[in-house]
Amino acid sequence: MSPNTTRNRVTSLTHQTTVAFLASQEHLAASTFNRVCAALRSFGRWCQQQVWLDHDPLVGLERRPQPRRSPRALDPEQVEAALRAIRAARDRALFWLIYDGGLRCQEALAINLEDINWTERSIRIQGKGDRAREMFFSRRVSRYLDDYLRKRSEPTVGALFITARKAWSPCRADLTADGYARLSYRQVDTLWTRYTPAWDLLQLRHTAISARAAHGYSEVEPLPKTPNECGRT
Repeated sequence: MSPNTTRNRVTSLTHQTTVAFLASQEHLAASTFNRVCAALRSFGRWCQQQVWLDHDPLVGLERRPQPRRSPRALDPEQVEAALRAIRAARDRALFWLIYDGGLRCQEALAINLEDINWTERSIRIQGKGDRAREMFFSRRVSRYLDDYLRKRSEPTVGALFITARKAWSPCRADLTADGYARLSYRQVDTLWTRYTPAWDLLQLRHTAISARAAHGYSEVEPLPKTPNECGRT
């Protein structure tokens, strides 16, 4: 062993100090605690590769079990009641479109106006793995999109869903011609939490998929139409 290696040996990272440190982190959620463990384990292995440690300080220490979280479908009637209570034109159009098409939030946010065929009431969706598919939407969603786009002076190109304020960093943002940025997932998640504090976006999509499956609808078809839906104006 070279003198430099001897000087660089890590002496404070022992099994005992690691056990004590992790005991102080027990208040963390299991997922956060396990990330801390993974970071420590990665650091310990790197130190061993540098010949700074000759042992694994986490030997015998286990990750905390994490409850398996699976998306839960909500009551469709409750979801639709919450959606009907949304009055902001953009938010109403966005969340009804996600629900109507069973879309991932990112898929809805990636839609450009050029992707929409108003005559067929269809949208070209760029899905996971860069796979494109066609989705059809209901007359109700068409009406809500109309209301929203009228408030935007009926643009024909660019991002469908945009921020309410102009972007601060126009060189980096995905902008419309008049300087508004495409709405981000973080912003939508914040909005949905404001409207429905107890639900998350994944539950919105999962409920839509479950409702569609219960009626024998395919992925590209809209949810069953309600009697009071009207045509596109």
